Amino acid sequence: MAKKKKILMMPIIHSKFNDKDLEDSLINKSRNLLTKKKAVAPSFIFLSGSFFDVKGFVYTGLRAWKGAAKPSNRDEGRRPLLEATFASLSVYLSSLLALQSDFYFAYDEIKEILLEKRREDLWAIVSEKLPFISLPPKEMYGNQVSPISPYFVIEQDEDLTLGEIYPSAYLTKVISSIKTRFFVFFQYLGYSAFGFFDSLPERTKFGFEEKAREFEGEPTSENLQKYANNAKNLKEVLIVLIEAHNNAYLGQYLIEDYELLLNKLLESEEL
Repeated sequence: MAKKKKILMMPIIHSKFNDKDLEDSLINKSRNLLTKKKAVAPSFIFLSGSFFDVKGFVYTGLRAWKGAAKPSNRDEGRRPLLEATFASLSVYLSSLLALQSDFYFAYDEIKEILLEKRREDLWAIVSEKLPFISLPPKEMYGNQVSPISPYFVIEQDEDLTLGEIYPSAYLTKVISSIKTRFFVFFQYLGYSAFGFFDSLPERTKFGFEEKAREFEGEPTSENLQKYANNAKNLKEVLIVLIEAHNNAYLGQYLIEDYELLLNKLLESEEL
């Protein structure tokens, strides 16, 4: 039987240092914020990363997903397929979601101007178009009739978006291990973080319409852990993840070619 072509680049270790105390604090705080009392916490993977070289993507991850393999430099054992997919997908989605955030600001300013002019009638027309969903150019669909990962916005404010990838998304037909469709995207001081969930989490503590505290101290591991322990919402947890990635406190992993997954999907090649 012919060997299937590689469709997904597995992450490799980029930085080994990992502060276990900080990692545990962030995971435990996240579980508390995402769960009602006596309820089962959803599985999640949080990622924050940056581009590396030409097609590379270096990221830091928080993992609380049963059965998910952690990346390593060893060939034996299970491959971190779930994490590799989420990391590659986050690069693709981030540009669309950042554009959507820009439109969110634009709509907010349009609303302010129209209401100031007492044109509630015009605002009623504009508001019917919300939420704005950004889509890639049709040329990027490849052989598909729709985008690889169209999504629905469940809730959004100026720096946080909670969404669901449509069940008809072609991605899930190609990679059968993707059982989740819920994600969160957060922007902070020019940086960003993603979260993926196996079910829709309790979102009263996400921090929608709340101003997250800026992290203003020296970005030491101890200060980040203190900030995390006092986090009031998910936004503040993701701020710590971003700072931890920028300072390489929680291990870093490299996907040498994040375009591989997208290109193969556009070619309609199945796993």
